[in-house]
Amino acid sequence: MSTALQEVKNLIGRGEFFKAYDAAMRSLNSDPDNTTLQHRALLALANAGAYRLALSQFESMGLHGSRELDVQCLLARLHKDMGFAQTGRAAQASFSTAFQLYEQAWHTHRLSPLAYYPAINAAACAVFSGAPDQAIHWAGIVLNQLQSQHTTPSDQVEQYWVNATHIEALLIQGQLTSARALVPHTLSLIGSDRTALASTLRQLQRLCTCLGHDFNSLGFAAPPTVIHYTGHLLSPTGRFPAHQEARVATQIQALLKLHNVGVGYGSLAGGADILFAESLLQRGADLHVVLPFEQEDFLNVSVMRCGPHWAERFERCLSAARSIRMATDDAYLQDEQLFTYCSQIAMGLAILNARHLNTTVAQIGVWDGHTHDTDVGTEADLQQWQYTGLPQYLVNSQNASFSQSFSASPAEASPTRSNTKQHGRESKAMLFADVKGFSKLGDATLPAFVEHIMGRLAKVTAQHNHQLHSINTWGDGVFAVFNDVAAAAECALAMQEIMAGIDRTALGLPEELALRIGLHLGPVYLTLDPITLRETAIGAHVSRAARIEPVTPEGCVYVTETFAAVLAIGSHNEFACDYVGQTEAAKNYGLMRMFLLRRTGNSSATTVVLNFER
Repeated sequence: MSTALQEVKNLIGRGEFFKAYDAAMRSLNSDPDNTTLQHRALLALANAGAYRLALSQFESMGLHGSRELDVQCLLARLHKDMGFAQTGRAAQASFSTAFQLYEQAWHTHRLSPLAYYPAINAAACAVFSGAPDQAIHWAGIVLNQLQSQHTTPSDQVEQYWVNATHIEALLIQGQLTSARALVPHTLSLIGSDRTALASTLRQLQRLCTCLGHDFNSLGFAAPPTVIHYTGHLLSPTGRFPAHQEARVATQIQALLKLHNVGVGYGSLAGGADILFAESLLQRGADLHVVLPFEQEDFLNVSVMRCGPHWAERFERCLSAARSIRMATDDAYLQDEQLFTYCSQIAMGLAILNARHLNTTVAQIGVWDGHTHDTDVGTEADLQQWQYTGLPQYLVNSQNASFSQSFSASPAEASPTRSNTKQHGRESKAMLFADVKGFSKLGDATLPAFVEHIMGRLAKVTAQHNHQLHSINTWGDGVFAVFNDVAAAAECALAMQEIMAGIDRTALGLPEELALRIGLHLGPVYLTLDPITLRETAIGAHVSRAARIEPVTPEGCVYVTETFAAVLAIGSHNEFACDYVGQTEAAKNYGLMRMFLLRRTGNSSATTVVLNFER
């Protein structure tokens, strides 16, 4: 196996689908006809929930004529994913299409030892489309094929999939006792491949729901938990006194073990953060670090004040981290709000990762138990997490005792709203939009454009005035600043929906006129424009937000990773953000991770559609 392919497989196995896609696409630049790499790139997209983009890429890569088993099954799987994001007849139609594609793949490869793979998926899609007799028939084909194979796969991963398939087929046929008996050995084969286990659990949970079986009776152990961690800085006599360090570290380790934590997201300040990071690394968990601003400033502000040896511990943890993100690359500039902005990003990333891995997500904090009137720091992080309704566990920094959940009542505010201004920059959601094709309009068509295009878009933005800090336009361009990411997301999608409903030809306008919208969240300065005398926002993140819309496809809304993460905290699964890769921003601004924003279309869907496969 090539080094490039192995890297992609390893990244998918760890649930890092975005990196896997990027790695595969880089390798395809030098080896464009490598079908295996193409398959893995699209599989990573599908596992990240971007099945629409994967379907488009499948077409552009010319894979429809492929007779390779994995490629044929990938196309079927993408239609199955579409079914999970839909409801009613639309979902049933997608599952039926997927069934037919899996059936076709099986007939093409019926003599292959891997033919059980399309067969079991055909059985599952029959269940999801409401065809139980077909499901039982195909489950029987699977069981017959598995029983006729007299050799055990030498590859442990392949043996895992064989066992998982056997359990699924038995479940569909109602043989629960036999299915349960296979679970212990199957789990022993899983190793560190979290995505494979996530695939199995999600598929079995869905089947149990459709078939009326109790999933818990199968005896699967819960996959490792993902956490967001937070806590006080260490100080001689402060909220986390130095003499409690060892006792608090012991309690952190106990909590991580108790809740089977395998992934952690947070910052790396001296005190609780570094204790969490060290404890995560000690147990072999993945550490993902988010720093609020420029590293040297962060060391001086949040690490060195705890003592010089904390800088060494910081460097060790940073070098061992699975990933490092910067909330902003700029300097601190005494803006404490940047700490809250950083925490929101880390919380959102933890939630998104847990959804990818089909596992539990929780927050663990080190807190002294005393409430203070503040919008920044540990207490603010704990209160922010409460809005999610997700589990929260605490270690008391004064006496190292346990408690479950923050005791203070949440304030009356949106979970994704920016914090009250302290001074300097504030976190705001920014929307940039323009109409592609506007520059080619002649003067005769401009009145119709203003009345019917900009006029209808104005009605949409007016409905969100209560969440708008400011809005400005120039020609076809719109720049809006929102206090809340969910409001910005709703407004952007509503603008695209109203645009899609306009009959441009009937108005004498070119049909190719199309709206492009980009969204970003970041710290900005709010000020009065001295020329227009209107409120506006300025700063490096305004420039970053402005570079998104020009590279956004017509009719779409692109958002940054920061926006997608914070949206996950409090949007109640109303929106989905599908990863579209590292996109070169306009005007040579550099590579940015971009997501396609959409409505879920299904109140029970997760923010990222999850249905991992081989």
